[in-house]
Amino acid sequence: MKCLSIEQIYLFIEKELPLSENKKIEEHLATCRKCKNALEERRHLLQASENLPLWQTPPDFTQQVMAKIFPIRVPLSAWLTAAYAGFGSIILAIFILVLVIGQNFSSLLTSLNHSLWNFVRNFSPAFVKLFKVASLFVKTLQQFFEYIIKAFASLTTIINPQVQIIIITITIILIAFSIYGIKRKILIGEKA
Repeated sequence: MKCLSIEQIYLFIEKELPLSENKKIEEHLATCRKCKNALEERRHLLQASENLPLWQTPPDFTQQVMAKIFPIRVPLSAWLTAAYAGFGSIILAIFILVLVIGQNFSSLLTSLNHSLWNFVRNFSPAFVKLFKVASLFVKTLQQFFEYIIKAFASLTTIINPQVQIIIITITIILIAFSIYGIKRKILIGEKA
């Protein structure tokens, strides 16, 4: 008999082999030192694993794991509290600034007003240019889609109606799968 496989060794230890095969393995173990050592190692491993204490999960294990998978969202009241605290901090900073500078409050507000108007005057041309670029981009996209629609319209005169139905069906299916995939990515992003 050739040397035993690990599967045979475990089946022998667990006494799941037929008697005839059990006798053959016992005869082989009497002559083969290598298999006998392997059998003893596996027995020691099984005994060690049986003596291990059962692992007990902490009572809040599920909540801890779920909190890491789906973090708790901050409620609106916490955001409002932070906004109130920020606004109060700004008022306090202005008050301290008035005290440190030595100006009265009205002159400080006047200088802040001038600074704000200077900002608006300097950056309003940039905002106007940005708006113009955005409107040009929208017009370009509109023209592009008009050309695509015209191209599809001309294709409909060339393509057989049955083929058109197949193309439309495949397109609808692809759009549905795309929307489903995007929705799933967004939901996965929200969960993470």
